[in-house]
Amino acid sequence: MAYLSTIDFLDDRDFADKYDYSMRTGELDLSWMDAATEDVECHAANKRRGLTFRDLDVPGYGYSELPELARGASTLAPRGAECPEGLPDLGATVNRKGDVWAYNIEGYYEEAMSRQWNATTDIPWQKLCEHELPEDIGKAYSQLLTFLTEVEMIATDVPAKWLGQINAEFFEVKNFIATQAMDEARHAEVFRKRALTTGYGLMQACCQNERNLKFLREADTFSEASVTLHLQAEGMVLTMFRFSEYLSPTDGDKKLFRLVMQDEARHVGYGMQHLKWHLENSPEAREIVHRHLDEAENFIFGGVFATEVMESFAILAGGGTKKENIRRGLEVVNRFNLQQIEEYFERLDKCGMPERRGRSRLWEVAELSKTNGATVC
Repeated sequence: MAYLSTIDFLDDRDFADKYDYSMRTGELDLSWMDAATEDVECHAANKRRGLTFRDLDVPGYGYSELPELARGASTLAPRGAECPEGLPDLGATVNRKGDVWAYNIEGYYEEAMSRQWNATTDIPWQKLCEHELPEDIGKAYSQLLTFLTEVEMIATDVPAKWLGQINAEFFEVKNFIATQAMDEARHAEVFRKRALTTGYGLMQACCQNERNLKFLREADTFSEASVTLHLQAEGMVLTMFRFSEYLSPTDGDKKLFRLVMQDEARHVGYGMQHLKWHLENSPEAREIVHRHLDEAENFIFGGVFATEVMESFAILAGGGTKKENIRRGLEVVNRFNLQQIEEYFERLDKCGMPERRGRSRLWEVAELSKTNGATVC
């Protein structure tokens, strides 16, 4: 039977008569019981760990034999189910495995599910509220938290934007992306809560920063969005989280950053393993990735001129707003910027793009700053 709308069902007399007959007589169709699928038995390989996606990797249901191009129309039929004629096409635009897949994708999902935390109960809010911060440190910290809230809001939007575009055949990726959106929403929540408990509230949004973040939403493909969000932006934010944990004014704040770091490291891991898979299985995409990074790195370089971010970071790093504090803080900020850049290129090396250093303006600027003793902030 062809796909029918609700109104079509009401107007289809033959279908209505058949349904009415079945309801009155109990003579069911039961053709679905002969679905052309496989009978399988799946068991947890490790009973303490539980039943994982990897335990379900059996022919027909698993991903080991998943073809590069998803089958037929993009529907909500679970992988392994029979697809009868008439299923609606939901219009997924990401239908190739190489455009979303990553090594160990099922492991990233399982980790995400087992390491969830609660922004309401897992942070010692009462102690944080009782700890009074000096005005210059408190305002600088609140400004940094305002920036991080902006960052995490875009990091929620981008995976959520692509979630409905990914073919349901790649459900491991869809499930992981769903956990990422939840992680990022929780990060935005915890940074907002901390800003409002400093005693100074949220400070000023950053025009330069938001222009840079807007670029993440405008990627043409999921792979481009992934390399700039997961590997580049979140990779650099992961470095910032480590510095922020070191500079945190209280033990409670240090715990906050440790919790968000464990999530961010997982997102970066997926981005690296996706880029590695993408390059190994679609070698023709290498130049496309390079061109996208050329543009993306320009936005990164522009981000160091966001005064709301770097000035507040310098005050925190130097311990105040006196001249000697600022001088010391700017030295730390410069080392932090260089560390961000170096770690970014180290990740690209591990993904199989060591040649990126040789064609990147960002790397050239970082090398010149180290040679000449100049700053990149």
